[in-house]
Amino acid sequence: MKLRIMIAFMMAMLLIIASSRGLVTSFAAGTAAAPSGGFQRMADSGRLTLDYNPATAELIVTDTTSGAIWRSNPVDLVDDKLAKGAKKMDLSSQLLLDYVDDQNKPFQLNSFTGSVKEKQPEWSKVDGGVEVTYVFPKAGFTVPVRYTISGDALSAVIVSDGIKQQDKFKLVNISLLPFFGAAGSADEGYLFVPDGSGALINFNNMKSSYKSFNERVYGGDEALDYSSKVDQKETVRLPVYGMKQNASAFVAVIHKGAYQAGITAEVSGKNNSYNNIFSYLNLVEFETNVLLEGTLNEKQVTRGSTSMTGGMDYEVKYFFLHEADADYNGMAQRYRTYLQEELGMRPGTDNSAEEGKPIPLLVDFVGGVNKKATFFGIPYNTVEVLTSFKDAEQAASRMQEDNMTNLSLRLEGWASGGAKGEVPVSLDAEGRLGGDKGFKKLAKELAAKGVAFYPVVDPVKLYEGGNGFSKFADTAKGISRAPVLKYDYRLSDQMKNKALKRWYLLKPSSVNEAINRFTAAAAKGGLEHVSLQTVGTMLYSDFKRGSQPKNVTGTTWESGLKQGQSNLGGLMFDKPNAYTFPYADSLSDVPLFASGFDVEDEEVPFYSIALSGLLPAYSEPINLSSMPKRYLLKLIETGTFPAYKFIARDSALLSHTEYDFLYSADFDLLYDDMKEQYEYLNEALGEVAGVAITNHMKLQDGVYRTTFENGKSAVVNYNNEMAAVGAESIPALGYLIR
Repeated sequence: MKLRIMIAFMMAMLLIIASSRGLVTSFAAGTAAAPSGGFQRMADSGRLTLDYNPATAELIVTDTTSGAIWRSNPVDLVDDKLAKGAKKMDLSSQLLLDYVDDQNKPFQLNSFTGSVKEKQPEWSKVDGGVEVTYVFPKAGFTVPVRYTISGDALSAVIVSDGIKQQDKFKLVNISLLPFFGAAGSADEGYLFVPDGSGALINFNNMKSSYKSFNERVYGGDEALDYSSKVDQKETVRLPVYGMKQNASAFVAVIHKGAYQAGITAEVSGKNNSYNNIFSYLNLVEFETNVLLEGTLNEKQVTRGSTSMTGGMDYEVKYFFLHEADADYNGMAQRYRTYLQEELGMRPGTDNSAEEGKPIPLLVDFVGGVNKKATFFGIPYNTVEVLTSFKDAEQAASRMQEDNMTNLSLRLEGWASGGAKGEVPVSLDAEGRLGGDKGFKKLAKELAAKGVAFYPVVDPVKLYEGGNGFSKFADTAKGISRAPVLKYDYRLSDQMKNKALKRWYLLKPSSVNEAINRFTAAAAKGGLEHVSLQTVGTMLYSDFKRGSQPKNVTGTTWESGLKQGQSNLGGLMFDKPNAYTFPYADSLSDVPLFASGFDVEDEEVPFYSIALSGLLPAYSEPINLSSMPKRYLLKLIETGTFPAYKFIARDSALLSHTEYDFLYSADFDLLYDDMKEQYEYLNEALGEVAGVAITNHMKLQDGVYRTTFENGKSAVVNYNNEMAAVGAESIPALGYLIR
């Protein structure tokens, strides 16, 4: 009986919603029509209009140049026969909440049943739009959200200082506008997710049985203790997602709070009949620890952090595209414009295509590594020389003689103690490699040759105390309040490899201190460049007393990178996240592939398109690739510059060191291969080096065309047989430059 009453009540509420909306327009982006059924005009930017319905808290954004209409919620949800119960109510919501009680028991709530139906949201007009305060009386939450328009953008902001929580429950995630622009089964298009290089999820792709895309921006919180490594190939390095729907599209950029954000994409058939993509603000981290490990009383305990925003608003900007711009190319180019307008980036010129100028090349050498040795049977630690400073200078001369003149040379393990030693804060060089005198001579010789020299510094990982840093005073704390201790993971079973050297994470303020001290010392010593590891690759909280969440870490590092750039200027980042872009002069190990999750349908070079023309981007080491021929084609397809990683001496020296994974890194043995590959790439990319990409297209299976701003285009064929494109033939595993 109660079930029948509930069903009748739900149907009545849905009918009320439908009538209040006025079923006069399609929910999909299409021809604009004047809103009705209780909607009120909140703002008009000239390009966009914003309408709000106080009865349902729904929004309508109309693109006046195209007539496209974007709704916060599907207009025909009452007809959805797949969604049931709470999932049906979710479709009417602008917020989805995940929260836990004091025992960490999880709950879910949506803004329609928890707020609109219980307590009508208060709202008020603000400049450019409306601010809505969602009150959830039963759970004890208050979440204010501000919606405004300006130019071609809708801004949705969770106002952090207005969030209120009761002691009994704490918010874990707040999903913002989860059904904005949701597309139905009759619509054509795809969802764009920033998985590695980027990937597309086609509408209605019949993959509802697979796990939905749900990944944290910039990866998980590295301050948490993971007993095993999740097998994930790529990381979300851009705070961007999007949707192409019929002739229109939007690209959403997480403008504020991206350090604690996640992105979810769902296809029709899972919980409802719609394809949707959205982001969420994460406020609580969880960690599972093993107590009394290895004993009969061993047990797992799950701990949760406090609920934290870091005092930062969570803001998403939706930019609207139409017709020719309404695809992943247009999304990437709009994000490139965002990087220039919002973050102050400027088009690069140093590596632009010039007639007769070879393409940029990055060669990475490993200097010295720790190794155990014996003296009359007595074990001791020493530094094994893999590449001395003299070796590096001679290698650079050899490459320049063979026309590899547009060269950057990066050197790891150059500092006193070799790789994985103390955090460098000065130019104190390892004596066995040539000492301070040899290091200064190397830097001077490379500068005279026009070679950009990048000594490698990792200001995040504390392997050994020293140089003013200790594992007691300068390390980040985990949820258990113990210093965060990290391990590498075995490839065989993805478990912690306790045979390798472990490290601590420096707390964010100490990371900034290390960056500032080293870049200042480098500038004083006459250097122009440095390569910063880890700080651009991952983020973590510091769960000390009065915890510091990832939003605070991110803003702390922004200030540190800004100071480092002010001291030195030439900063390179490897595996770079988007927050490094304004402070970089070049990027290395950029993502060229997606993870290939089951729900994904197509890999696209969104990352490369967005950064093209702005920053020189180098590949992962080609000599470490398992399929170098195909990898070279990927560089041509994406306009990415080549990189290699070597040691100058016999690779047998790697045995019994933590660098024995460099199975293919002997410079002398591989030099001819590198020279041949570089000449191949130089011929292909010489006319488009550093030029912005304007279009990328799949022509047929395994065949792609990339068009550059100067009118040149590259067609690559990954197939083992020739491909015909119009009247032209593309060789098997080959390319054609037009």
